[in-house]
Amino acid sequence: MANDENKLSKSELEDLLKEVERDRQPVKKVSNQKKKSNIRIDMIIAAIVAVVLVIGVGAAIIYFVKSTPTKEEKAVAENPLQDEKYPEISDVVKNYLNAFLIEDNQKRAETIAQYVGNLYDINSVKQRTYISGYSGIECYTKEGPYENTYVVYAYYQMGIKNIETTVPCIDRLYVVRDTKTGNVYIQNDSGEEIQKYMDKVTKDADVQQLLKDVEKEFEDAKASDTRLKEFFDKLKVTEKKEETTTQQTQVSQTQSVTTVPHNTTVNSDKK
Repeated sequence: MANDENKLSKSELEDLLKEVERDRQPVKKVSNQKKKSNIRIDMIIAAIVAVVLVIGVGAAIIYFVKSTPTKEEKAVAENPLQDEKYPEISDVVKNYLNAFLIEDNQKRAETIAQYVGNLYDINSVKQRTYISGYSGIECYTKEGPYENTYVVYAYYQMGIKNIETTVPCIDRLYVVRDTKTGNVYIQNDSGEEIQKYMDKVTKDADVQQLLKDVEKEFEDAKASDTRLKEFFDKLKVTEKKEETTTQQTQVSQTQSVTTVPHNTTVNSDKK
């Protein structure tokens, strides 16, 4: 009888089996979910790694492209435009410009001769009668083609008689330093080779920016003063007439037969 009491009834056995089945099913489902979750995480990690690699490669390409200087950038880096690096050059340019304002012809020529290396024709040095003075002289330099030589961009404010507003100007000069004395002087007739070099460095981005800035300053000055604008408008017309006359004279001389040699002189007054 005791044995019969320990036996499970049919209904109790069914209930026990169902309970066991219920306990087994959640374990299996959780296991499947973990597996699927692991798969998704692996895929996400792989995708992130791929994106990082793409971004990294792209960034590297951009970095190296930006880091590789262009021909123009390299030229500027190797020979940058430097502001007021040589005060002695600025002093010579200042004295050179002011010498053109001297009224006495002989004294003017002698004074200019102190600051240039090749003043061939004293009679060609004319007084700049319409200019009242120079101020704010500032020299920007690039190294020349040879040691102790410089390409100079001389910026200054030019005063014109009877006009209140000054005019921003810039001149390009070739300056040479005497290796014995250390003195610097302006070389007006530098020759074709030097002129080509000067043309080359003038195309550098830093020089072009300087020229654009001065050009804008010049246009702003004219716009601010009607008398100044009228002065340059008249000057432009005069220069065109002189240029036409010069061209006609050159054509006439070329067509004529003569035994008289046509000597070319260097005019120091380039204004």
